[in-house]
Amino acid sequence: MLNSRRCWRSLEKLRPSLEVRKPSTFLQGFCNSTLKASETGRFAGKVVVITGGASGIGEATTRLFVSHGAHVVIADIDQDRGQKLSDELGTSNSCFLKCDVTKEKDVAALVDQTMLDKGKLDIYFSNAGFVGALGAIDKLQMEDFDATLAVNLRGTVLGFKHAARVMKPMRRGVIVCTGSSASKLAGFGPHTYCISKTALEGLVKSTALELRDFGIRVNMVSPDATATPLFSRVLENSKRMQVSLKETKEYLTNRSLLPGRALTDMDVANAVLFLGSDEAGYISGHNLLLDAARTVSMPYPEGYKHWFFGHSEMLK
Repeated sequence: MLNSRRCWRSLEKLRPSLEVRKPSTFLQGFCNSTLKASETGRFAGKVVVITGGASGIGEATTRLFVSHGAHVVIADIDQDRGQKLSDELGTSNSCFLKCDVTKEKDVAALVDQTMLDKGKLDIYFSNAGFVGALGAIDKLQMEDFDATLAVNLRGTVLGFKHAARVMKPMRRGVIVCTGSSASKLAGFGPHTYCISKTALEGLVKSTALELRDFGIRVNMVSPDATATPLFSRVLENSKRMQVSLKETKEYLTNRSLLPGRALTDMDVANAVLFLGSDEAGYISGHNLLLDAARTVSMPYPEGYKHWFFGHSEMLK
């Protein structure tokens, strides 16, 4: 048997040498190295394009990449908000380009201007999207269907197309898009939204196969309901009343699968940052779910039936 008294005496003899390395001294080297890393930034010199970058998940991701040293091109249809964000972050860290992702000439110009200004494109984050068309399948308005797919699917395909166009000659790059838990399980969005996000997973897998020969990785992040201005509008559409972002966060926190914690835009931003990093250097063709295991096994949720009634005010 182990002699506990002998072990204790051995530790007593070692104590003086152990006490020399006080916690503050022990952590000093670590703190210094961390400070140097933050000064240079793990994404220093990287050029990142983010569509839908002026608000919600896009804004959070923009801020996060900038904080890690990247130069971010903020692309959005909201010129006032996008320019204001760029001005706040500084012209050395970001710029704003107005872009309607449904128009190929806009997406092509976005990529071309980035290459003209910065000479390269390291990461393209296709994030622009919205809930879109509501209604039962037999009542679906096809113009609403087309408008939804134009942003959520066509806009992403255009982003992939033109990002790959400039990344292929460089033989490197990262492409990420925003999916949804609705890409894995029905009921977490209206029909057209589910169609668009499910299609994105096929796009990611297919393009990941082609582009890996060029050193380009392709992935998607698929969040569950997230506390953003977009989801506030979803609640407003459902409840027929104004809902603040704070109320949205409280609503999601009270219904979260992880007790007392809502999914936030920063959670999604951190996932995108990871997929864009060297630490994710062998990950491609992956759909990264941020859903607290919701899609692992769960019956159709009662509270989501409102998707199938009425038409979307958000298309107006």
